Amino acid sequence: MVRPNPTFLKKAEGIRSSRKKRTLIIILVLVVITFAIVFISSVASAQEQYRLMFPGLVGAATSTTTAYSEYKRPVHTTTETTTEVTTVATTTLPHAILAATPTPVPEYDDSPSGSQDNAPDLFTEDRNFSFSPMGVQTATYQERAVGLEELKEKVTNYQNSHKNMRICFDFLSLSTGDHLGIDELDPVVPSGAMAIPFEIVYYDKIAGKTAPLSRTVTYDGNYKGSKSSSYIAKNYTYGKSFYMRTILNYAISKNDSIALNYVLDEIGGLEEAVKAVDAISNYISYNDAVIFKDYRGREYRAPGTVSCYDMSNYMSYMYREFINNPQINQRLINDLAANEIDSPLKDAFPANTRILHVLGRNTDRGAYLECAIVDYNEPVILIIYVEAGSPSAAGTAIATIGGYTQQYLESCYQA
Repeated sequence: MVRPNPTFLKKAEGIRSSRKKRTLIIILVLVVITFAIVFISSVASAQEQYRLMFPGLVGAATSTTTAYSEYKRPVHTTTETTTEVTTVATTTLPHAILAATPTPVPEYDDSPSGSQDNAPDLFTEDRNFSFSPMGVQTATYQERAVGLEELKEKVTNYQNSHKNMRICFDFLSLSTGDHLGIDELDPVVPSGAMAIPFEIVYYDKIAGKTAPLSRTVTYDGNYKGSKSSSYIAKNYTYGKSFYMRTILNYAISKNDSIALNYVLDEIGGLEEAVKAVDAISNYISYNDAVIFKDYRGREYRAPGTVSCYDMSNYMSYMYREFINNPQINQRLINDLAANEIDSPLKDAFPANTRILHVLGRNTDRGAYLECAIVDYNEPVILIIYVEAGSPSAAGTAIATIGGYTQQYLESCYQA
């Protein structure tokens, strides 16, 4: 019997061992490479998620990468004395345009310019806004209740037929107290619309008591708003001074993110401002980290949200204070009436309807919040929140739902 050669066996064993080592090394290298790729991807994803979850009060939260153009106004049918209410179907409403092709803006130097007059410009107050006398209501209490149910059905049907959107709605008549909310307690991203409650706090606590509106602040670069979110950043260089009255106007009428930061500074910072706002309404506090899913099904747990119910309460509070003591909120009412950001609700109401509003926009989240007092046959608060894949889709939704509300109000004042 021939015995195996021990030298050959040792060589064979060595070959198998080296092959195993090479295989293990190759597997280990592949694992390390795969782990590195996954890690880098996860970090990038986490950064993007963090940016979306915590957009901040200003900057990305109030900025838009699109320019806003004027809407095509629909032809509103004059209501005849008939038993049937004239309705506007969803398909007949024009597409409200929230976005148009951006107009290129020339670059500018952030350093103070010698040609710029850094002294504060005089602010000229427009004529004080006053609400129109109410029309003569023809609907009974029961008929109004039926009309509200019909309005609820229309808005709900619109929600159900647009599963690719997230829509919240709150309606409040400032004359009768009639209220309709649909998902009004859900979290919404307010963006620049938070200027309304923050300025309510400013006028309540400061402007009417201690601090004159002639106080000045200087644009010094502490807040680096983008040109798309700040009129100040777009038109001025560092060193320019502004009266607080101008700053308050810019935060509302121009949706200016830098101006809103200066308002918060005067109140004592974001924490103090939120505490004061919560005293008015805090179903969802702006500082609360709440869990919710957006229109794409993405889940968030983040601060920086409120509810349509809260926004309605803020505007109702502002209106009551204005009626009882006009000198406190008269300037805020004036700025809301002079807002330069077009409202999609212009497509829903007749051309002469006065709409006092702020449109909060967060294009990263696809979130649009229209907060308005519509001075129509009766003054009403309309809070409409839409998350959608494009600004034009959101604008169309806001205009359509506003149209349903106009039909309801028109039915209450038919001759």
